[in-house]
Amino acid sequence: MGVKKVLINKPIHSDAIALLSQEVEVITPYQAPAEEVVQMLPDMHGMILCAGMKMQAKEMEVAKNIEVIGRHGAGLDIVDVAEATQRKIPVVFTPMGPTESTAEHAFLLMMAAARKLTYLDRETRKGNFHVRDQVVGFELDNASVGVVGFGHIGKRFAEMCRDALHMTVFVFDPFISRDKVENWGAIYMDNILEMAKKVDIISLHVPATAETNHLIDAKVLEALGSGGFLINASRGPVVDEKALIAALQNNTIAGAAVDVFDPEPPQADNPLFQLDNIVLTPHLASFTDQGRRRMGMMVAEDVLHVLRGEKPIYPANPELFA
Repeated sequence: MGVKKVLINKPIHSDAIALLSQEVEVITPYQAPAEEVVQMLPDMHGMILCAGMKMQAKEMEVAKNIEVIGRHGAGLDIVDVAEATQRKIPVVFTPMGPTESTAEHAFLLMMAAARKLTYLDRETRKGNFHVRDQVVGFELDNASVGVVGFGHIGKRFAEMCRDALHMTVFVFDPFISRDKVENWGAIYMDNILEMAKKVDIISLHVPATAETNHLIDAKVLEALGSGGFLINASRGPVVDEKALIAALQNNTIAGAAVDVFDPEPPQADNPLFQLDNIVLTPHLASFTDQGRRRMGMMVAEDVLHVLRGEKPIYPANPELFA
């Protein structure tokens, strides 16, 4: 058999490409639309999947020779892991690769929203220096933050809030025990609506699932109140975007900062673009050189492990290796 082929649909760190190239032929149709990439799948033995494409039943059906699917990131919402497992296709991912970069970005978004940073930047560039007479920010020292999702990223974000700004941390995460949360030093909440009433900021760190879809709705935003801020560096569908738009337009909440949208990319006429009380970034919270290198190397190493017939370090369907 000749050299195996691994397709990567979007750019990853050059060190990861170099590692893969030592053992496989790397195919990089970065500019090709997803439909065109799918047509290449029959010849591929492995794939590293970034945002912009999904691997579900119809794609797997085309990928007749696929031996491993690598997910460049911690979220598995664009891979049908159950379908892959049924087809005996290992899925590997990078659960800790984006932790630091994403947590730092969420912290940045929180600070920027509290001080209306992007609005002030725009006005200053226009020559409106007197905007300083019209805007007052919100100080975060000793404020309270509600962390939704206490996994790797949520916990690291909470550490930053606690250690840097002496914030009181509340946690809502049905998958984490009360003891674990309280032993860490946070206040455990089993009701997100009640938590929203108690905090100044809500920051989201959960995957997109049926259970988290529109977890943040109009009721939660109303409970967060006119002094509250919403931060979302997780997934767009976790927030009811229409409810968020209305809450910002009506000053139901003080502001928001989001790195993700529903859908992505957002439509050009998305009302969020016209609002001054929201900070926007284009789903790149994990995009630091260090974070991209960690993710790239982790997924590349595990893809190679599987192609060699070895057990990967971070399988999403470990039952295939039991």
